[in-house]
Amino acid sequence: MNQYDLIVVGGGIAGMTATLAALDNGMKNILILEREELIGGVLNQCIHNEFGEKLLKVRLTGPEYISFIEDRIKEHLIDIKVDSTVLNISKDKIITYVSPIDGVTAVQGKAIILSTGCRERYTGNIAIPTNSFTGIYTIGNAHRIITREGYMPGKNPVLVANSKWGLIVARRLSIEGAKIRSLLLDENENFIFGEENENIIKGFDIPIIRNSHVIEVFGNERIEGVKILTGDTGNVTSISCDSLILSVGYFPEVEMIKDLNIKMNPDTKAPMIENYETSLEGIFACGNLIYGIKALNERDIDGVEAGKRAAQYLKTIV
Repeated sequence: MNQYDLIVVGGGIAGMTATLAALDNGMKNILILEREELIGGVLNQCIHNEFGEKLLKVRLTGPEYISFIEDRIKEHLIDIKVDSTVLNISKDKIITYVSPIDGVTAVQGKAIILSTGCRERYTGNIAIPTNSFTGIYTIGNAHRIITREGYMPGKNPVLVANSKWGLIVARRLSIEGAKIRSLLLDENENFIFGEENENIIKGFDIPIIRNSHVIEVFGNERIEGVKILTGDTGNVTSISCDSLILSVGYFPEVEMIKDLNIKMNPDTKAPMIENYETSLEGIFACGNLIYGIKALNERDIDGVEAGKRAAQYLKTIV
């Protein structure tokens, strides 16, 4: 079984910056495990220039930021394994993962940084049959399809947005030539359509409806329209469309650590941390994972401090 000083689980920007910080603080024997086919995570599909300012003092697009950090990491001789899905992490820091190249493999680290991020998940808040028609997507899936796969989820979509990411996707669809039928704002304690959010879609002529939600979808195999209920008036309105893009729940990816009994924050559903260390010694966490359901509102999702803390810990046990 291969042994490492530090294993970073998740090769998104948090895991990448955590790795770079650990390298800059003297660590050498490091492994990154990433389940996707390339590192960078969600920033691979974020082409707006809103990233990297904290570290680089300049704003870059997601891919530019990733490329810069990746080049820095590759100046060092570390192992990076993509297409590698972690199955389990044990209390003695043995990680079991599976990949097309290695099969099912176990590795052990003296320290671990968890940077597995968050994933969209239906939570029951969408009271419509999302699997009865084609043309229904989540915000994250639609964003990925447009940017990574190069095709449009629909030419005349209706969107439901409960965060700035819904607005960013609406803007991207407009840039690509879609005629948005309606943007339904699902405002909540973490998302208010104030000046900053208004500026995301300013000038794109996107029709906005507030205080409304979808109560019915209709069509023949593919969605052809929706019915929405406006809370202020109680009116029900039909809107024709060829796709529906929904904001759903956003939850930390913690399945692989369920056997560790790490203390969790009941509000965010994320691991509790102190100086980026979880309740288990030598296991650290960073990025969207530690913000949990509030991650969509965070600006700084790097893992620099977690990387530094892991390096400090490793120096104390040598």
